[in-house]
Amino acid sequence: MNSKRILALVLCLLCLALALPACGGSSEEEPIPADTQPAINPKEWEGVYVEEIAQRGTLTVTATGEGSASFVIDWPNSAASRAYITMNGVYDNAQAAFVYSDATWINKEFDADGRETDTTVYTQGSGSFTPGNRRLIWTDNTDPSRGASSFLYDKPLDNAGGGQSTIIVPSETGTPIVPVTATPAPTATPAPTATPAPGGDLPIIKKSPTDETVKPGGSCSFVAKYENAVWAVWHFVSPDGKTDLTYEEAAKQFPTLVITNGMYSHLKLSNIPADLNGWRVYCRYSNKAGYTDTQSALITVTSAPAPTPTPTPAPTVAPTPEPTVAPTPEPGPVANPWVDTMVLEDAVAGSGVSFTPPVEEAIPAGLTLKTYRYTAGVIEAAYADANGDIRLRIRKSNTLSGTDLSGDLNSYSNTWDLNLKGLALQCRGDGSTINAAYASSANNYYSIVCNPGQEGAGLTPDQLNSIINGMQ
Repeated sequence: MNSKRILALVLCLLCLALALPACGGSSEEEPIPADTQPAINPKEWEGVYVEEIAQRGTLTVTATGEGSASFVIDWPNSAASRAYITMNGVYDNAQAAFVYSDATWINKEFDADGRETDTTVYTQGSGSFTPGNRRLIWTDNTDPSRGASSFLYDKPLDNAGGGQSTIIVPSETGTPIVPVTATPAPTATPAPTATPAPGGDLPIIKKSPTDETVKPGGSCSFVAKYENAVWAVWHFVSPDGKTDLTYEEAAKQFPTLVITNGMYSHLKLSNIPADLNGWRVYCRYSNKAGYTDTQSALITVTSAPAPTPTPTPAPTVAPTPEPTVAPTPEPGPVANPWVDTMVLEDAVAGSGVSFTPPVEEAIPAGLTLKTYRYTAGVIEAAYADANGDIRLRIRKSNTLSGTDLSGDLNSYSNTWDLNLKGLALQCRGDGSTINAAYASSANNYYSIVCNPGQEGAGLTPDQLNSIINGMQ
């Protein structure tokens, strides 16, 4: 072997030795860059969320792996229609959101016989869920016109009853039952009934609605309370018990009747016709396991009796009476100057005061509008809790101010001034929460009273600010 061949062999061996480390000769694994590791634990975001504005749609989140989760949106549109959307998201550090591109949107419709018709709106949809402050903000990139939807955490998966994928409720025999179609009517005073089914606990009724008596054209409310339900539909039952209508069907049978919150626990009826006398209402609560009905409440519509004609007496000559001193009459009951209505336009016209009630989001949680009230120069919006007790009164007037307007004569430990976006308010309460607040602006006067006389149970400054912003 000559010297040139020996030199070439040595050079080849040297190059091979130098190349080994660069070719992965080390047995240690390369570390994963920190910016590619998920910056969030999906297990911490598992649970059931409720759409924050209308509180109708639900979002169920289940962790499926490190940095990934499945999302199911169940969004009722009416008593017999709902949207059902499923997708799987992976957390993206750069976007600070769970990003998905496999969404399937299905609209589910149910006929009177419980048959389901599915319509696919889209598949392979894309979007994201941005977590923060116990909320998940949903952005649908496939249909950007929807805007962002905020879902607020409601309960853990353990209390979700397994979620609800459709409106169909399995019965004892396994035959699908749609809780929004006409069903056998309950008896005149039905006890709570339930349709059991495997797969979870039935809804529990905590409060049934109570009987109401109104005049033709009047208004009333019915309140129910529940646990472990994801769906509510109010039903109307005829006096003979033979006809059972959902609130949508009742609206067609009584075209002048105004039905509000037919899918919520606080049903409101206004412009009630005389034909509704003797009908009953109950609420059906459903989940994936089945449904439970509240007891029914009777609607009594009273009519003012026709005046009895008084015969005209024959003319007579009355004897001249002896002069007497008439006794001083006992004071009688004072007529209630307030008129209740669920129609804002009627309250504005009757009071002569323009009024913009606060948006629903500005009202403290747990309170809903019970009625508008008005008298000459004063208009009021009254908000009640789930038991129907009024907790918040908002009044506006062009004649009265201060305690004369609010009617709250309670004594409070503190009185202080508060300026909210240029509006000066006088506040009364315990110094931190506000039981009564008064303000004036451009010859209009306002009063806001929350739980009068109950110091510590008033409004926070932020709550008061939200209400004021919606009134001016």
